[in-house]
Amino acid sequence: MQAKIVLPKEELEYEAAEAIKTLRTNILYSEEVKSVVLTSTIPNEGKSTISLELAKSFAGLGKNTVLVDCDMRRSCLAARLGVTDEIHGVSEYLSKQSMKIVYRTSDPNLSIIFSGNCPPNPSELLSSARFEGLLETLKEAYDYIIIDAPPIGNLVYGTIISRHADGTLLVVRNDFVKTKEARRVKQKIEQNGGKVLGVVLNRVKKNQKGSHYYYKKYKNYEYGKE
Repeated sequence: MQAKIVLPKEELEYEAAEAIKTLRTNILYSEEVKSVVLTSTIPNEGKSTISLELAKSFAGLGKNTVLVDCDMRRSCLAARLGVTDEIHGVSEYLSKQSMKIVYRTSDPNLSIIFSGNCPPNPSELLSSARFEGLLETLKEAYDYIIIDAPPIGNLVYGTIISRHADGTLLVVRNDFVKTKEARRVKQKIEQNGGKVLGVVLNRVKKNQKGSHYYYKKYKNYEYGKE
């Protein structure tokens, strides 16, 4: 274990906090789901924020949880948590540069693995047996694994990550991404062997159903239509 990361103390607004709890409950009652990928169609849809809050929510329930940042190209987690020291993460582990990649946090039930330095070949690293082995090791050590993956719209390695997890949540920012693009990403995940658990609709307007986050299982929900 590395030095402890102090989590920010600010709390979500009530509606957002309740929506995260609902999302957590849906995962808790999903069969054989311990590792969950959160991805999106394009950047700036809010997947990293939701990944962190979901991981904190599981930890708050007493579940031993690890948040794994696999967004190697555009990671924002270290900056968001105010980490300025040199850190080793997923890229260093997969390239066999470091074995010490798990960071404790101020919540005893939550650990974090950062993405590490941006490698020239993330797809190759994540396609390796070493990445699959990492997830299997984490499954043995933790109750839940929350994985922040890159947007899938223009990057292939997000689907590679989904293939190795128990399920994937697609974060869709309200009035930001076209319906056909969200459907295309869902199909891409499934065609590459991933299982889509549902969609998290982010930044829902106050006069719409819910606020901030709204979750539906894909089998009952088609984005843009109910």
